[in-house]
Amino acid sequence: MLRSPGNVIVLSHDDVAHELGPVGAWLDTQKATVQRVSRGSAITLPDADLLIVMGSPLSVANGYCAPPQQQEIELVSSWVAANRPYLGICFGAQVLAKALGGQVERMNGTHRSYEPLKTDVSELAGRWALWHEDAITAPATSQVHAREPHADVAFSRGRAWGLQIHIEFTAEIVERLGQRMNVTDDDWRWLVESLGQESESIEPRVFSLLDMIWSRMVAV
Repeated sequence: MLRSPGNVIVLSHDDVAHELGPVGAWLDTQKATVQRVSRGSAITLPDADLLIVMGSPLSVANGYCAPPQQQEIELVSSWVAANRPYLGICFGAQVLAKALGGQVERMNGTHRSYEPLKTDVSELAGRWALWHEDAITAPATSQVHAREPHADVAFSRGRAWGLQIHIEFTAEIVERLGQRMNVTDDDWRWLVESLGQESESIEPRVFSLLDMIWSRMVAV
């Protein structure tokens, strides 16, 4: 029987891009003990079975990476070098890319979409939400699982996975995020409506994806 991630660290801000949505529901089914760690001037990470790094309005793109973000890259680099399971979502995926020697570049504008991915991984098939300003080129040492024309959006190396897709999104979470970020309604309202129409299928798809990722992490 596959063991569960008993102790999980979630690194995030306290007031933006911090909601776990279906990811939190999956952790509940695993009976995981979740410890929240807030981004601050000095981040320390206790030992755990899994580290999840959430999104952020900050950047690790070339030319935009400030010292606190560089510290986060170094923490993640040390974590994955120790062969510990890691899941990065959006900004967390960008941090992982830099930690493993990949590249992150600032785009000309914000990319938002809800379209099927180009992938040969069945659990990644179908429509997923993307919302980011920085584009990942995954490290050459990683396996890319999904690409968009402008960026790599799902990749892994060993027990570390980076997902540019927002598997934590629900219609309610996106609405709160759009209002919190002071984004014009027309730029995100359509995404709320799309997620709302598929609300019943979102959680099962996320559960299936996380089951697969965790099983691969444990198997490595």
